[in-house]
Amino acid sequence: MSIYRDLAKNYEEELIATLKKIIPIKSYYDESTVSEEHPFGKGVTQGLEFLEQLARNDGFKTKIYDNKVLEIIAGDYEQNVTLLAHTDVVPAGGEGWEYDPFVLTEVDGILRGRGVSDDKGPLLSSYYALKLLRDNNLLGKYQVRLLVGGNEESGSACMHHYFKTLKMKQPTLGFSPDADFPLIYAEKGIINYEAEGDFELEKIHSFHGGVAFNSVIDKFVVNLDTDPKFIEFLKENKVEFTHVENGNTMDVTFIGKTAHGSMPEQGINACIVGVTNLDKFYHIKELKKIADLYTDHFGRGINAYNESKEMNKNSMNLGIAEYKNNHLKLTVNFRYVNGVDPEQVLKNITEANKPFTIKVTLRDALLYYPVDSTLVSTLLNVYREETGDYESKPLAIGGGTYAKDADNVIAFGLTFPGHDPDMHGPKENMPKECLFKGIYIYAHAIAALGKKIEEGF
Repeated sequence: MSIYRDLAKNYEEELIATLKKIIPIKSYYDESTVSEEHPFGKGVTQGLEFLEQLARNDGFKTKIYDNKVLEIIAGDYEQNVTLLAHTDVVPAGGEGWEYDPFVLTEVDGILRGRGVSDDKGPLLSSYYALKLLRDNNLLGKYQVRLLVGGNEESGSACMHHYFKTLKMKQPTLGFSPDADFPLIYAEKGIINYEAEGDFELEKIHSFHGGVAFNSVIDKFVVNLDTDPKFIEFLKENKVEFTHVENGNTMDVTFIGKTAHGSMPEQGINACIVGVTNLDKFYHIKELKKIADLYTDHFGRGINAYNESKEMNKNSMNLGIAEYKNNHLKLTVNFRYVNGVDPEQVLKNITEANKPFTIKVTLRDALLYYPVDSTLVSTLLNVYREETGDYESKPLAIGGGTYAKDADNVIAFGLTFPGHDPDMHGPKENMPKECLFKGIYIYAHAIAALGKKIEEGF
């Protein structure tokens, strides 16, 4: 048993007690409460302030930057080990919650609630790893900096503000506890865009669905003229839906299945179900256009299909769809593999979407660190030593993590191989023991990276 594993036991109860307090904070992006004081909404600010108070009470140096990023620091050295985590979550939204998403619930050792796996649980494992090292005088001649962002789920404007606008120092070495073990050495490039158009739809007055660009739409509500024949058509075709009649109009809610936007093939996009069936029955060219463009999860419809040996296929997720006052707006999350020319693929997307217009809202480049680099090899060795798992291989993924928002950082846990945390879904979960393991793995990782810094790599 490593020294870190033994010491971590002293922080397990404290971690759970803190998690019980932070899960109820509805720290998702809330446009209705966004202001100059609360750039991501009051809930996100509340989450950052809660963690700052926790860290300050524990004796750490802390600072919140413009209610966007919380900085928790141990040590006054220039070279640093930096951890990037986030307290914002995606909205609970949708169907399928067996338990209150904003109450920490434990069932047979499994923790349930929004944020237990993405990213409040792993964030606290990281925090108590740092506290373990500080309390037991195990930190060396390097600074440890835990950065807690408030906008990871909505574009990472928090870390952009910290590193680009405020020009804070970059990590010497670091990791983000916001993905999978053993670690992620490569991440797809990302292009988020909005497709818009103006037109009048016969019989259809409005529709809306989706809560975030990086979640598959699980509920799609259409307001249209009351039409019993259309309802019968849906029943005959075994489409999953509900409907409510309001005199001359009715609301039809198409039901899908949510999934993370980096793996849209694991979900069922309710918008695509809706527009496909509306087009089949009413023969509406604009809806057929949407279905043709965005049914294929890998970008064939937008002329943006590619694949590579290391990173598999491009992916495409239609995350938000809205039509009102004769105006259409689609929010799309596109991810591309190595070997793709992002400028050319953007030209293809723009051309395929015509007559809809395209506005790019976010671009993230590819991330790649060699497996034999100091950063990757050090963290991989820590994982193997602490878990005994020498079989699991480093990962290349479609998800974009905080690792892209800073230099010399890769994603490192906290989801263990074989476990499905249902991030962004209604069954979001994390085994309690995994959070406890996270404490000693992350403590060891901080110390190991710090040692590399002291040795000059």
